[in-house]
Amino acid sequence: MNTKSTMRMFSIILAGTLMLSSCSDVLDVRNEGQLSTEAALSDARSVNVAMSGIYSSLQGSLGSGIPASPTEALAGDIVYAGSDYGYLEIWTQNMSLFTPSFSGFWDNSYRGINAVNNVLVSLPDIKDMTDAQKSQIEGECKFIRGVMIFEMLRIWGHQYGHKTDNSQPGVIIRTAPTRGTAGLAIGRSTVEDCYTQVISDLKASENLLSDAKRDGYATKSAAQAYLARVYFQKNDFANAYAYADLIKKGGKFSLAATPREVFFKGGNTESIFQMALTTQTNSFGAIRGMYQKTAFGEPPFTVSPDFAAALDASPSSDLRKQQYVKQSGSTRYCTKYDTLIANVNVIRYAEILFIHAEAGLELGKPESEVLADVNLIRKRAGLTDDNTTTGKSALLNLIGKERRLEMCFEGDRFHYLKRIKSNNIRGLAWNDNKLLAKIPSSEVSGNPGIEINP
Repeated sequence: MNTKSTMRMFSIILAGTLMLSSCSDVLDVRNEGQLSTEAALSDARSVNVAMSGIYSSLQGSLGSGIPASPTEALAGDIVYAGSDYGYLEIWTQNMSLFTPSFSGFWDNSYRGINAVNNVLVSLPDIKDMTDAQKSQIEGECKFIRGVMIFEMLRIWGHQYGHKTDNSQPGVIIRTAPTRGTAGLAIGRSTVEDCYTQVISDLKASENLLSDAKRDGYATKSAAQAYLARVYFQKNDFANAYAYADLIKKGGKFSLAATPREVFFKGGNTESIFQMALTTQTNSFGAIRGMYQKTAFGEPPFTVSPDFAAALDASPSSDLRKQQYVKQSGSTRYCTKYDTLIANVNVIRYAEILFIHAEAGLELGKPESEVLADVNLIRKRAGLTDDNTTTGKSALLNLIGKERRLEMCFEGDRFHYLKRIKSNNIRGLAWNDNKLLAKIPSSEVSGNPGIEINP
């Protein structure tokens, strides 16, 4: 069995184990396999098995570093020195219909979305589930669909604001299950309509979910955190601040004790939503393999000179210099994933603090409040509080600098640069078509009328 198949099987086993253990009050299903995303669902057992496949789709992408790793190759904080043709296409800013990382992400996401839609359309007719259980499943499904559409949109659609009315093409919005090839020939929705769908799904999940489930599951807090991220990406600072403020004032999350802990300790206080992995169910190896230097050779990704200079500019007491990066000879390596197994953070409290700080600044909140958010992260990194930076421009620079150091190698930088409309994303402007992934050949062949990216 090849590595890819093994990781997919591991992901399915993990998701099924998690789902069934938490839903044992519905029906205990063991080793039942995975239903097709097109199969009719008639009872609680079939719904729960379908949900295991849905979480597997999410874990197989976000839990294995896709799309985070490919976007790091676009952003400029790493240097790619591997030989994989797909990553070479990304690194050389010459993506095609066949770029594996992105085409696989597209296909995997739509399989997951189809399974979500299949569950949602079946739920009303399921007789052996309570209304509360149905609401929980509906909330999880809408969270996952919203997350998948949003993360795809950031790869295939131009940044919000590219056009005044945001009529630029986004991704396909599929909200009904497909059977075979029927219903596949759907055009891309506009970026504006994609954001409307994402926000609708996430708000529905916020209302339907609680925080009762453990790591790896959709929760109310995860929906609120994602809403903060979504609104922030479109520069809707009022709503981004409001949702970040809900998380901050809710008191359920705090920064981990050290920078390293959030990557090496599952269920820590900082992780709002993460892919929960074990040694038996480990898609983590894919992202680890991109960064980890071992006795057997060099990783494809090493730290770029530009990021190394940004790190060197921080005081020597900055713990991130030792806990996020290591040096061997003249080369530096990311160590966030330098372990055999670890949960993969999808969204964490540090990001919420950065959103709260920057959105608050844009809304005219007191500078002391903005600095308080940034200083929480600085203090955890071993730095002294900054109580002297003042003025909007200087504070934006401070937030951007700290965000780059804290969120490095997590797939954040690329989207940050596009959002602030940077004219230097490895030499390209934020709205350059070369920064868009191409619609995969698998979609074009089955949906020949779809608008492709230039």
